[in-house]
Amino acid sequence: MKQLARLSAILALALCAGCSSFQGKWDAVGQPGQYQNASRWDGRWTSARHKSAAGAPDGGRLRCVMEPGPDGQIAAHLRANWKAFAANYDVTFLPKIPRGPSKPGAPKEFRGTHDLPKAFGGTYRYDARIMGDQFSARYDSSYDSGKFEMTRQLTNAAHIH
Repeated sequence: MKQLARLSAILALALCAGCSSFQGKWDAVGQPGQYQNASRWDGRWTSARHKSAAGAPDGGRLRCVMEPGPDGQIAAHLRANWKAFAANYDVTFLPKIPRGPSKPGAPKEFRGTHDLPKAFGGTYRYDARIMGDQFSARYDSSYDSGKFEMTRQLTNAAHIH
């Protein structure tokens, strides 16, 4: 019983630490310093494979801090919620090379991967698109597949286009 209580306390501290780390980035967007060129995004993730008890697609809130990187890359710091749980993780989105000349106002397309332990689906693969203030992505792994849909939140930060 003592071990279970100790494990629960360690898990709670780890989750809180991850929350404050993401929340710090979220709050710093647009402020002078490390995240002044970042943007904030808020929306939902929805599973295509898993359903709630009511039969609706499972999912939850999804927030992201995006930072422009070299060669058109985007460093995405994500916080995904599911029921009472939350997880933070990072994905580097690499730009897809367009076929032919790029048109003004055309969506920017990206792909990325994120590795989790095999029990949680192993490698997650993403195909993403940014069009104006809308971000959408499809994800797939051995455990789950689904989509992300987020909208850029207003800040004083520069936009990633």
